[in-house]
Amino acid sequence: MKLIALIMVLMIAVLSLITTITPGSQQYNKPNPVAEIGKEFAKPLSQVDQIGPELEKVLDGAGVKLPTINVGGSKTVKQDLTHVAQDFTGQVFSNQDLPKSNFASSYLSKAQFNEALLDGASLEGATGDTVNFKGARMAKSNLNAAMFVNSDFSGAELRESKARAGDFSGAQFVDADLSFASFAGANLSKSDFRAAYAAGASFYGANAGEAKFTGADLTGVRFVNASLSKATFAGANVKAANFTGAKIHGADLSAAVNLTTEQLASACASPETKLPEGVTAPRC
Repeated sequence: MKLIALIMVLMIAVLSLITTITPGSQQYNKPNPVAEIGKEFAKPLSQVDQIGPELEKVLDGAGVKLPTINVGGSKTVKQDLTHVAQDFTGQVFSNQDLPKSNFASSYLSKAQFNEALLDGASLEGATGDTVNFKGARMAKSNLNAAMFVNSDFSGAELRESKARAGDFSGAQFVDADLSFASFAGANLSKSDFRAAYAAGASFYGANAGEAKFTGADLTGVRFVNASLSKATFAGANVKAANFTGAKIHGADLSAAVNLTTEQLASACASPETKLPEGVTAPRC
């Protein structure tokens, strides 16, 4: 960018010189209009070093990347596709170190990942029934659109993981760390979250019908537009949890901790919904 600007300045300077010294020119002793244009044009170009980086920031924000020149050749980064779209039915990965591994779209029924290190791993679109993730470390992992029905995540660390639009019906999350994880739009029916630490997690639009949240820490959890029909919350800490638009038909919140009427003002209860004494919710 700077090179182009300098070329333009040079061209204007040459044209200015020609129109000024050409013999017989009627403008010889008067201000040269081309030179004046050159002066004005050069002012912003003196700041081209500042303009370039700012322009690059704007393009980056819009998802547009400026081309870069690699001196001495470019390096091709090879993606590890060893575990992608493979059939690992019944295979054992217990206690293995597999951080940032990629199991996307693989078949994992009855596979064993207990106590495995899977931080940052991708299991997007993976499918498996009764998969064992018990005690696995899976912080910031990607389980979007995964289907792990009746699978065991008990004691697993899923902090900041993404499990949007997945199917985890009947899964075990007992004593798991789900803090700031996202289960938005996921099927969690009949799943077990007893004693789970889920502070700041998102269950936006999820189906958690008949799920067990007994003794779970649900501080600041977003149950916005979630289905919580017949879910149980005995001893669960729901301080600052957001139930806007949540369907709590037949849910048992009678022993929930820190639940207020204000939290349920935009929820949808039924005659079968159980609430703590003094706490109310609209029926719809």
